[in-house]
Amino acid sequence: MLWFNGLQGRIPQELGQCSKLRTLILNNNLIDGEIPIQLFNCVNLEWVSLTSNVISGKIPAEFGRLSRLAVLQLANNSLSGEIPEALGNCSSLMWLDLNSNKLTGEIPARLGRQLGAKALSGILSGNTLAFVRNVGNSCKGVGGLLEFAGIRPERLLQVPTLKTCDFTRLYSGAALSDWTHYQTLEYLDLSYNDLSGEIPTEFGDMVMLQVLDLARNNLSGEIPDSLGRLRNLGVFDASRNQLQGRIPDSFSNLSFLYKNNPGLCGVPLPPCEAPTSIPTTADFDGKGGERRRSSAMALANSVILGVLVSVASLCIIVIWAIAVRARRREKEEAKMLDSLQANECATTWKIGKEKEPLSINVATFQRQLRKLTFSQLIEATNGFSTASLIGCGGFGEVFKATLRDGSCVAIKKLIHLSYQGDREFMAEMETLGKIKHKNLVPLLGYCKIGEERLLVYEYMAHGSLEDALHGKKRRLTWGERKKIALGAAKGLCFLHHNCIPHIIHRDMKSSNVLLDGEMEARVADFGMARLISALDTHLSVSTLAGTPGYVPPEYYQSFRCTAKGDVYSFGVVMLELVTGRRPTDKEDFGDSNLVGWVKEKAMVREGNCREVFDEEVVRENGGEEEEKEMARFLEIALRCVDELLSKRPNMTQVVAMLRQLCSGGGGGGGGGGGEGRVMGLS
Repeated sequence: MLWFNGLQGRIPQELGQCSKLRTLILNNNLIDGEIPIQLFNCVNLEWVSLTSNVISGKIPAEFGRLSRLAVLQLANNSLSGEIPEALGNCSSLMWLDLNSNKLTGEIPARLGRQLGAKALSGILSGNTLAFVRNVGNSCKGVGGLLEFAGIRPERLLQVPTLKTCDFTRLYSGAALSDWTHYQTLEYLDLSYNDLSGEIPTEFGDMVMLQVLDLARNNLSGEIPDSLGRLRNLGVFDASRNQLQGRIPDSFSNLSFLYKNNPGLCGVPLPPCEAPTSIPTTADFDGKGGERRRSSAMALANSVILGVLVSVASLCIIVIWAIAVRARRREKEEAKMLDSLQANECATTWKIGKEKEPLSINVATFQRQLRKLTFSQLIEATNGFSTASLIGCGGFGEVFKATLRDGSCVAIKKLIHLSYQGDREFMAEMETLGKIKHKNLVPLLGYCKIGEERLLVYEYMAHGSLEDALHGKKRRLTWGERKKIALGAAKGLCFLHHNCIPHIIHRDMKSSNVLLDGEMEARVADFGMARLISALDTHLSVSTLAGTPGYVPPEYYQSFRCTAKGDVYSFGVVMLELVTGRRPTDKEDFGDSNLVGWVKEKAMVREGNCREVFDEEVVRENGGEEEEKEMARFLEIALRCVDELLSKRPNMTQVVAMLRQLCSGGGGGGGGGGGEGRVMGLS
């Protein structure tokens, strides 16, 4: 392993004499020349990484002789020619990265490990792996798989070449002992080449494929329907090709990348047009009759024109009056629009050349807000001033607006997106506007002005749970914390089990639990990640995956958001409630986080968890019964943040356990019976 050493020259042919060589990692050097044929005498090779060098020539077909080869990384070189079909003989190949070369020709129908291949034991056993996931556009490809021994993950931050890339989701750990028991290729990156032809339908047989990147080639034809069978696929990028036809229906709800394929159509791109029919003889006969009717109408119009001339003077007077009124209104609107560009305005606006933007109505879901316009929103927020700004998040800024009748609403101004999908935006809004539950923050309306999108929500008088727990306000009592946990659990349970369609929140955290005037918990920002991913496919999965400290551990391996991931995030919120601490804090936890800190303390104390409880709550409500409740509450939270997804309860079971706790019932270990109550959430 000699990566990042500035090595120059060719790969020595003498390496072919190392018959027991298993791992050859020479990436990020200055090695040139062709890959020597002698290298394939090393039939025990399991990992070959030559990424980011200046290697030229063709990819040798002799790679097909390496039956134990599991990882092949040849990205970012000057390799040319076709991808050898012999790579389909590599019966252990799970990871193939050939991005950023000069490869041509068609993609072979079969690559890497195939269904039914004989499993080989011991492949990559004992290796320590790290996956670096690229985000943004500063580096090509999806990411890289690195091997390093005895180095902590944070040491990767000190590698100079990696500092030039925007990367995230470092996952490291020992290679799984059953690596070769997986059924097919898991990672395939062929982006940034000059490949042509169609996407092979046989790729639909790669049942374990998680990453498929074919961007920036010259691929043509349609996206095969067979790819809809890839249930584990988390990253699919086919942008900047010559693909055409309809996007498979099985892909329509996923945030995959299709842009810059002029012939593609279907959700999330513009709809496919029906074929134009050929005119018939009857059509021509109809047009002849229509000309005769037009002549008759012309005579009638002449008579009508004479009548109109007689009243022309009256029309001129009316038009003049309307023009005067319109000019007066234009001056008022110009003055109001200028206020949006003033120094006191807390945000920037891209209204462009929108016609009469101030008169645009807000599409509302409540009768009393039916006539609300954009100009009234400007007036209600004093020009969206800094004084009205009450919050900022990953999806935009939130302003408090006081309407003319004295009522208050909250207005979320969404972040600017690179793709403005009006149809998708309106469809998502109509769906979210119909979702009603007493533990959810209701969407009251929405509108679009130029490139801006505004959402109108019910205003929550007591702000967020994050402010209540960690701000300078009065401390929440233990009774209030139990009530908040149960209310937030009911809201999240409704989204998972009762809402049509079912919604995964993806960003459950204390700042997204708001408190109304009765201190009732309301879950906010549900559906936001789904909305943004529908409108802007350039955003990476990590952008939509949540907030550090709340993200479940399995997400860093599968790239997929699940309902059990929301349960994990809710468990972190419960730990915040019982400990009074933030989920990530260098002073409290160092390199760990709240979950790790609580688990460590609970393990050391063998059931005596008083040390992790919020000291102020213990001091003010320090009775023996309250401490027992806090211990049961902590037990439920720890079940929610279990490392194994399968051991976490669902939100129906969490509601049942919290309801039993709040009513003074027994311990929180039970989870049964909750399924029967899901329809009774209120």
